[in-house]
This record gives sequence, structure tokens and C-alpha cells, in this order.
Amino acid sequence: MCFDSFEKERFDAFEFIVLIPLPTRSMLLMIPAHDLIAMYLAIELQSLCFYVIAASKRKSEFSTEAGSKYLILGAFPS
Repeated sequence: MCFDSFEKERFDAFEFIVLIPLPTRSMLLMIPAHDLIAMYLAIELQSLCFYVIAASKRKSEFSTEAGSKYLILGAFPS
């Protein structure tokens, strides 16, 4: 995601400062994971951040629908 697109789409939300580095950190947590529980928690943290990013445009119906579908479909495998 580029900062030009943030200005174009008017993303002024504070959440993006947290939601962009958090999935990256969870990917880095998967590298030293020696057990499946640590890897599972890292994958779940990453997917939760991506669900929130997908539903970030509050006024768009498609964005809200995508976030809710990803959340519901992501809960079934868990």
C-alpha cells in the first residue's frame, strides 16, 4: 500500500499505522516458531489484521461485506 493511494482515497485512520506493521511482525513470528501453537497464533493474528484492512472503508458496502465474509469464513477453519 502506497501513501499516494492513502491520500487519494482519504484514509486518515490511525489504525493503518498499527495494521500495516502488525501482519509483518506476525509473519516474522512464524520464522522461529518451533511448535504448531505458536505458528497457529501468528497466522491468526495476521489474518485478523487482513480482515480489518479489507473492511477499512467504512462507507463502502463492498468493503463491509468483504470484511464480514472473510471473518465468518476464517472462523470455520479455526
